[in-house]
Amino acid sequence: MNDDIPSQRNWFPVIVAGLTIVLAIAIYAKFRPGDFATLMQRDVDNQSVTVSAVTEEGYKAAVISIFAAYDVNQDATQAYSALIALHVPASMQQFHIDCIIALGKLLNVSSRDVDDAMARFNALHAQYPWFTL
Repeated sequence: MNDDIPSQRNWFPVIVAGLTIVLAIAIYAKFRPGDFATLMQRDVDNQSVTVSAVTEEGYKAAVISIFAAYDVNQDATQAYSALIALHVPASMQQFHIDCIIALGKLLNVSSRDVDDAMARFNALHAQYPWFTL
C-alpha cells in the first residue's frame, strides 16, 4: 500500500441507510394510512378547537378591556399589539380591521393622523354602541 495517498471517506453506506429510512416511512404511510393520518391530524384538531372557541361576547369583553387599559396609560403601541393578538369571530372581522387601522393612525404623531383616528373611532362607536373609547 502506498502511504502517500490520503484515504477517502466512502459515503455509500450513509446514502443507502438514509434511503432505507425514507423507504420505510413511505411504506408505513402507504399501508397504514389510518394510523398515519390520525397521527398527523391530532395537532391540527387541537389547534382548531382553540381557535373556534372564540365567542362574540368574549371578543367584545377583550376589546373593552384593551381600550380601558389604553384609556389609563395612553399607550397606543400596547393596545395595537394586544388587538393584533386577539382571535376574532367571523361576525367581528370588519370591526377588528377598522380598530387596527384607527390604532395604527394613533401610532403616528401627526395631528392629521390623530384627527383621522378619532373620526374612525367615532364612526365605530356610532356603528357599534357597545364600543367606547
